[in-house]
Amino acid sequence: MAPDASEPTVAPTTPSPSNIVLWVHPRSTSTMFECMLLARSDFQVHHEPMGEAWYYGDERASTRFTDEQRKASGNADATYAQSWREVAKPHPTLRTFSKDMAQYLMDLNKPKGTVAPSFGDDAPTTRNNPTRIPTAELLQPHINHTFLIRHPQKAVPSYARLCYPGAPTGFDYFDPAEMGYKELRLLFDFIREETGRTPLLIESEELLAMPVKVVRGWCEHVGIEFTEGMLEWDDAPETRTHFEKWTGFHDDAAASKGVGRQSPAQDAAAPSQKGKQEPKPLSPELQQAVDGCMEDYEYLRSFAHHDW
Repeated sequence: MAPDASEPTVAPTTPSPSNIVLWVHPRSTSTMFECMLLARSDFQVHHEPMGEAWYYGDERASTRFTDEQRKASGNADATYAQSWREVAKPHPTLRTFSKDMAQYLMDLNKPKGTVAPSFGDDAPTTRNNPTRIPTAELLQPHINHTFLIRHPQKAVPSYARLCYPGAPTGFDYFDPAEMGYKELRLLFDFIREETGRTPLLIESEELLAMPVKVVRGWCEHVGIEFTEGMLEWDDAPETRTHFEKWTGFHDDAAASKGVGRQSPAQDAAAPSQKGKQEPKPLSPELQQAVDGCMEDYEYLRSFAHHDW
């Protein structure tokens, strides 16, 4: 029987799986987390590798882009099978880390247990699998699934600010269905039910408030050595190049200097503050989007690990 929600546990990881995935929703401070791994020489890092298949490929679930736009992207031939197998493939000498959106694995218009065609017509799966990935491929023993969430009151307006006509991101409207909390919950529950273990789930607010404790705990869970140097990094050109495929979405994180640390340019642009600044009221549209995410967020939060 799966563990009760009132008693979160952390799945043991011995021996340490070679591949680690951090499952997230948009604007969860996950790119900052990714920067920590980019700074390590013992890791190969994949940045949202499933997104091309979800947005642009023939198996896509998203309707955001027209046929002309997806063909112009150069990713119209992306498939779920090709993308997932890149995530799952062990590196001969390095650990592998992938940060990705849970919704990129799913098409909520299809019933559970619907495998993407690129895996083959006879690819077996389980009826309760909410993803397009066959269960045996998704839950390979060398893959450690971890999760990160952020309060919708922060994540929703952060995402909406990047989605407007003429935005550098190319996302010319805000779609609350892309917030991804529902899909994150579906994936979390599926992994928990199938394995009998509760994946490690981190709250962004705790990561920012006590980065040493939280990152050390995550490192222990995935079986890597923690160093405080992980919490700081250089604004190197290769870091910016790593995030180029989603233009405009990761500028702040790519220019940052560490967990919760801004670049000098960001510091100069930020207004000086004395004390805590009151958040601005959200528009009715955004508040409705926040409210629509809260049930799934609170559910996931009930499993968050706090014993750092």
